[in-house]
Amino acid sequence: MPVEDTLAHFTDIDGLSEVIRPLALIAEMASGLREAPSVNIHTEFSGSIDDDLLEGLHFPDGEQEILDQIEAALHAGKNIILTGPPGTGKTEIAQRVTNKLAQKYPWLYSDSEMTTATSDWSTFDTVGGYMPDQDEETDGNLSFSSGIVLNRYKDRQTEKQVNDPLVIYELNRADIDKAFGQLFTVLSGQSVQLPYTKDNEEVEITSANALDDLPRSHQYVVPESWVIFATMNTYDKTSLYEMSYAFMRRFSFIPIDVPELPEADDPDEEDKLLELMNEYLSSWDGIEADDKELVAVARVWRNTNNPVDARAIGPAIVQDILSTITQYPRSDTDLETRLTNAVISYIFPQLEGVPKREQILRQIAGVETVDEAVLNDAATEMLQVTIFNEDDQRS
Repeated sequence: MPVEDTLAHFTDIDGLSEVIRPLALIAEMASGLREAPSVNIHTEFSGSIDDDLLEGLHFPDGEQEILDQIEAALHAGKNIILTGPPGTGKTEIAQRVTNKLAQKYPWLYSDSEMTTATSDWSTFDTVGGYMPDQDEETDGNLSFSSGIVLNRYKDRQTEKQVNDPLVIYELNRADIDKAFGQLFTVLSGQSVQLPYTKDNEEVEITSANALDDLPRSHQYVVPESWVIFATMNTYDKTSLYEMSYAFMRRFSFIPIDVPELPEADDPDEEDKLLELMNEYLSSWDGIEADDKELVAVARVWRNTNNPVDARAIGPAIVQDILSTITQYPRSDTDLETRLTNAVISYIFPQLEGVPKREQILRQIAGVETVDEAVLNDAATEMLQVTIFNEDDQRS
């Protein structure tokens, strides 16, 4: 066999290339060969995130600060939770980052996956458990079926090692202790045995640095660069404090905030609102709005966010409102009608179950270009709240 080159032909005694002996050798070796992972599971992330990754989005403190925080967390080996009000772009950020990681670093990441947490989540959903076999020959015997997290380490069909970053939308919906169970240990970088067997071996989740050989069928290996991106609405702050310290310290919390909007008594209120809305408008393709529309929507935004602490909506919802009021088929539909309908369509769903929604709605009704009567009727029907009595409404 040649030793002078990495690749060379097999040759016979006359120096001619041949295929019979190499095929026989490969056939003899085949039963003992196993496919190596296509991703490097032993290497931590040390790359960079493109500065233009959030192009088309606008954030009050700038896109670069958010990207810098994410990159620093990845280098530190932390999982990431993006927090903030609804509509601030948390999920879009997570998806863009994880998709880019798989695209830019294919030797580290094979793909990415997104899922939505629910209150019903248990370790069966995240880790896995016993399920009846679908194969008719096994007569419905129970076998281990991996969950959403373990499937990010190993392909269910091929059992090939993979490394898919996981995006969890609205993590706060889940009962963390019930949903993550043994994953607490995994997130700390340690191996853990599961109370299940596969191919007569105990199922094991192990860190890549504890593995000396290729993973066996019962082993699920956590790559050194694997990461969870989760989003959490600050509307649900109580859920945050229900998380155990042991869970929280395995994550880097990165806030995605809404801008500070000028108060109504600010002498430059209108100019400041216009400036802010035009900054966002430059990032929103396909929307053409005049100054009157921009100021009216901005005042609704301000009056929605300011009355109650920790209750706010993000710019994505404002974009929906602005996009809707500028797309009416009849150009003569007055702004008051268009804006009031948009408030009911996009802001009301965000107030469902909010204890102080009446206070927020009163402030929204105080915007000059909002129809109090229509808003009051809709609030009574949809949110079971009466904003004004008939005697209180504007004439």
